[in-house]
Amino acid sequence: MSPKRLANPLHGILLIVLFSFSACYIADFEWVKHLSFSPLIVGIVLGMIYANSLRNHLPKTWVPGIQFCTKQVLRTGIVLYGFKLTFQSVIDIGGAALLIDAVVVAFTILLGAGLGRLLKMDRDTALLTSIGSSICGAAAVLGAEPVVKSQPYKAAVAVSTVVIFGTLSMFLYPALFRAGMLDLTTEQMGLFTGATLHEVAHVVGAGNAMGQAISDPAIIVKMIRVMMLAPVLVILSIILS
Repeated sequence: MSPKRLANPLHGILLIVLFSFSACYIADFEWVKHLSFSPLIVGIVLGMIYANSLRNHLPKTWVPGIQFCTKQVLRTGIVLYGFKLTFQSVIDIGGAALLIDAVVVAFTILLGAGLGRLLKMDRDTALLTSIGSSICGAAAVLGAEPVVKSQPYKAAVAVSTVVIFGTLSMFLYPALFRAGMLDLTTEQMGLFTGATLHEVAHVVGAGNAMGQAISDPAIIVKMIRVMMLAPVLVILSIILS
């Protein structure tokens, strides 16, 4: 491989590395600590600013390196983050998490479908949004799309809705918890965070902002919710067939 071809993806990778170091540096400011913003959340904010300003002005040759970081590196990071969890912590919270997740998933889907009908929304959009909100965000929407057999734009609406509200909640949960507006213990907050936030990244971001005592149970609860996608899709296919 020529040095020129090698340098192209490295430009994008180095840009992401710069964003990462910047996020860690900014997160160390006292006023940022006071807001309970972890480096991950600061990084997301920087990413939002980049996507709406510099993104269209960067060379296209940088895109492969950026995509490599947003896919392979990000997924690897989430897997490695899971190694922080011990088997004992999974066993301690497993039973309660399973029950809570089952109730949250079933209630959210039924409530979303019911509200969609009440508000005379399109059935497919309401159902996809409910599934995405109840299980694992955009991945659940895309997984349910072939089962629901909806048009592509309806899945796009559901994904956008889930991502927007999940991202807002990722910032809101730590702020409300630090302000004392959520009268919950650290374990209860972990259960609440993992059982209600949409994406895995949202749970990791909010959990990190509130401390390891909250992030560990939150991630366990979230992983159990993700595993519920398969049985939900099987039940959904039977109902819609």
